[in-house]
Amino acid sequence: MGMLTELLRESQFSWTFISHLFPGKPSWTADHLPNLLSKVFIVTGENTGIGHGTVKGLLLKNAKVYIAARSKDRVKHTIMELREETGREALFLQLNLGDLDFVKKAAAEFKQRESQLNGLISNAGILYPSKGALTVQGYDTTVGVNVIGHFLFYCLLYPLLSASGQESNLSRIVWLSSVVSYKPHALTYEVFCEGSVQRRMDSIEIYGESKLAVVILSTYVTKTCAKENVISIAIDPGNIKSEIYRSSPWCLKLWDWIYWYPVEYGAISSLYAGTAPEAAGYNGKTLQYLRPWARVSQPNQLAMNTKEQEKLWTWLEEQVKAYL
Repeated sequence: MGMLTELLRESQFSWTFISHLFPGKPSWTADHLPNLLSKVFIVTGENTGIGHGTVKGLLLKNAKVYIAARSKDRVKHTIMELREETGREALFLQLNLGDLDFVKKAAAEFKQRESQLNGLISNAGILYPSKGALTVQGYDTTVGVNVIGHFLFYCLLYPLLSASGQESNLSRIVWLSSVVSYKPHALTYEVFCEGSVQRRMDSIEIYGESKLAVVILSTYVTKTCAKENVISIAIDPGNIKSEIYRSSPWCLKLWDWIYWYPVEYGAISSLYAGTAPEAAGYNGKTLQYLRPWARVSQPNQLAMNTKEQEKLWTWLEEQVKAYL
């Protein structure tokens, strides 16, 4: 029975992966964005690739956008490029998601600079850090950045998101996931922290679990956030040319070189979830996961499990309680 279940899971993942590779042409693009004048957004990450396209789309529609990332020099170059492309200026917010003290500091700095936040797009992500790499607080780097750091940032900024939302114009939280979120059939909490399990597990498996975790978080948040004028949506940006592969094995780099979609396509789901009026209709719904390109889809079934949601939420609250 166990083997049959595993075969079914593998076949379901294979079908999902194939459909991911051939999503067709987008029916919604950045051209459909509403006017975002007076709206404030944060996009996490160094902002090449998908992040760059997301910030560009927001700026072109008059939003005020903060790029939250570690490297001021890299973001300075990005801001110059975006100014040339859009005629508008993005702002820099220094954020190291691998250090929870720094996450708390970044959230505090933002709240000193701004009295509103209409959208938080958790775009930053790590796929292939060095083997066994850890965050400052001793968590696996992939999980620490993709999940724990973003979770704390979300918790610290959520009151501002809620206060900035209106019933007719909800604030947005967008969590970037991946097609590999369909692969895991459990979360291996032992791999989240330093130890023998963390050192043995393959990086792509850890990445898959981290991306499933953000879907679980989004699904849990969406149960209650509508009452607080916030919408939460997890999205799969698609197979996009991105620097996330820069530290990956040659086979993944080759895959990225041979088979990829334009960067503009990668920003579609983020921009749709973060701005489109019709996306607000997914709040509190079972189907609040977007596959390429901004198409509603069913997430990994584990993300719909209430016990798994509560378990992950409780575990994360315990990890960040000293920073809240």
